[in-house]
Amino acid sequence: MSRTTTHPLRAELRRGVGLPAGAATLAALLFAMYDRADGWMTGWTDTTDMLRSAGVIVGAPLAAAAACWQGGRERRRGTEELLATVSRARLRRTLLAAAPTVLWPVVGYLLTAAVCLAATWQYASDVGGPYASMLAADATAIGSLAALGFLVGRLVPWRLAPPLVALAVFSVDPYIANQDSPIAWLSPGKEHVYAWDRPVWWFGPVSMVWMAGLAAAALLAYTTRRRARALALAPLAAAATAAVLIVQTGEGVWRPDPASAALVCDDGAPRVCASRTHGRMLPDASAALAGLSAKLRAIPNAPTRIVESRGDDHRARRTDATVFGWDYYFRRNRIVEPEMFAANAALDATAPPCPGVSDKERYNDLSEAVAEWLAPMPRPEPPIGQDAPGYTRALAKLKAMPDAERTRWLGSYFAAVRSCHPERVTAL
Repeated sequence: MSRTTTHPLRAELRRGVGLPAGAATLAALLFAMYDRADGWMTGWTDTTDMLRSAGVIVGAPLAAAAACWQGGRERRRGTEELLATVSRARLRRTLLAAAPTVLWPVVGYLLTAAVCLAATWQYASDVGGPYASMLAADATAIGSLAALGFLVGRLVPWRLAPPLVALAVFSVDPYIANQDSPIAWLSPGKEHVYAWDRPVWWFGPVSMVWMAGLAAAALLAYTTRRRARALALAPLAAAATAAVLIVQTGEGVWRPDPASAALVCDDGAPRVCASRTHGRMLPDASAALAGLSAKLRAIPNAPTRIVESRGDDHRARRTDATVFGWDYYFRRNRIVEPEMFAANAALDATAPPCPGVSDKERYNDLSEAVAEWLAPMPRPEPPIGQDAPGYTRALAKLKAMPDAERTRWLGSYFAAVRSCHPERVTAL
């Protein structure tokens, strides 16, 4: 007659608060991601960033609190002395007890990531792909923080410890992420700006070493005998080395991906161009800018392209008008604020940044009036008269000009401002 035995890890994973903690993590993360779906369901980088933030802000506190409660299980049951007589090593006993509240929340995070990546697939561009190393690093961070929470539960005999651990994780990591220094990149929830960036190949693995090293050092310090506690120095040194590498690199851990940042353009005049990562937004962008393009097309010296700003606008600023932050105007590649999108493109076309402008107020009034004529900003009508803003009076004069005269004046205006000599613009 055959006899089957259940592995202790399998038995631990089936009981306690681990499985409910994993289910709660999955539900909370899915709700958090669903609530912000319009902000990330565009591309791989946006999805990765939102998953990282949700994992740290929502998933990690839940996991750490559940693990802290799990850590006090034997103390609540009064079985600490009994377990101390078991032949298993203390490290093995600790790992078995911590496993449910470390592994199940990690599973919940990875399932959330799988669902969100599947949802992003239909909207993302055909370049790049999911950043698996970063998702693995985030999962490692959640598991590591849960392990640290478990140790707090073992050491602190207080029933309020779990919520305080959750509050600490919820507060400390975002605090680090918001630091105005390279230290911020030690936080798993640190976001970056550009959707066409990709992480350097080593950022994910090194981030895993950073967080897992801290947890491993704490576990070894807790479970080994005093004479063997020097073993904890090895993972601690690995974590410190990883932290130094991340801090020294700073913002360089995310770098532009030339394939994603490359421009794709329509056939209009002026041409409308988007980064390839936002290429699926181009048809709606061209339609929203059709009126602006028609007016610019008839004006000499006007910009020849309207492009998505990619942080390198200084290279072709005098020939291109740029629009930053396309994600603000689009939801799932469909434009939701076409008037604001066109108005901001007109503002950049008419007012490129020029250092050392002598009469800045006059320059601003003229540029805003020209932009308003090209593509009106959606806002209440300003007053007209002596109390009206300067740009409103300039706009009224611009509208009153005969078409041929207005076209000549606008041609000279664009020639002056695109060469950063706004003082050469003649008065309206």
